[in-house]
Amino acid sequence: MTKEMIVPASAESLAVLKDMFPQEQGFTRVLLPRLGMTSQDVTEGKGKAMKVIQEAGVFFTDNETDELNEEGKKVWAKTYLDSKAISAIILYQRKQLRAYDEATEEYTSSPIYDTDDETVVLFKDKKEIARGTPKELKARPEFKFEKDGKVRSKLEENKILYVLFDGEVYQMNHRGTSMYAYSDYARKVTPPTVLTSIGSEDMEKGSISWTKMIFGVERALNADEVATVIEKVTEIKYAIAAEKAFYAQGDSNVEVIPAKDNF
Repeated sequence: MTKEMIVPASAESLAVLKDMFPQEQGFTRVLLPRLGMTSQDVTEGKGKAMKVIQEAGVFFTDNETDELNEEGKKVWAKTYLDSKAISAIILYQRKQLRAYDEATEEYTSSPIYDTDDETVVLFKDKKEIARGTPKELKARPEFKFEKDGKVRSKLEENKILYVLFDGEVYQMNHRGTSMYAYSDYARKVTPPTVLTSIGSEDMEKGSISWTKMIFGVERALNADEVATVIEKVTEIKYAIAAEKAFYAQGDSNVEVIPAKDNF
C-alpha cells in the first residue's frame, strides 16, 4: 500500500473508538491552595531568644510547590498577607471529622463530606479504621475520652469552606470558635450571595489566649460576580460528584492527607 492510498481517520471515528475502549473508574483529586489566619502568635526560638515572626490574626495563603520533601511529597509554601482583614466570596461549605493524638503524633481523619446521613470512612496511617455516619463514629468507644467529668469524642467536626479570594478558589478549614462564628454568620445570610468581610477578634479564657475569625456582610454581589459564583460552584459540585462516585465503587484504599484536606 502506497502512502497516497492511506486515508486519515476522521476525528469523529477516533472519538467513537475512544468511547469503546474500557476505562478504569477514578477521579482527579484537586488539592486547592489554602487560605487561613494565624490563631496565635507564630514564634521562633526559645526562652529569652524567642521572637514573634507573625502576630496572631494575620491572614496567609498556603500553596503546593514543585519542591519535594524527604518523603517525596510536594512541599507547601505559606505566604503571609500582612493583613488582618480580607474580603472574599464564600462559595460552598462542607464538613470533615478529625482527631489528633498528641502522644503518637498521629491524625485520624475522614474525607470531606456534606450531610450527616452520609456513610463516612475514617483513615489512620493511610488505612481505613472505621466507617459509619458521623454520629455513629463519634459514639464509638475507641474515640471516647473523659474530661472535666464529661465523656466526649476525640473526633471533632470541622467546617470546610471553599472561597473565592483575589480571583482564585481557596479552601478554608475552620474549627473551634472560628467555626462557631461562621455558623452564626451563615444562619443570618446566604454566603454565596454577598461579598464577606473576614476579620479577627482576640479571645481569652483563663491563661489561654487566641484569635478567632469574625464574619460580616460587605455588600451584595453584582451580576458579573454572580455569574462567576455559579460557574465556580458548578465546578465544585462536579468534582464532589466524581469523588463520591469513586468511593461508591467500594475502593477506600486511598490516602487522606490530614494537614492538606482533599477537595
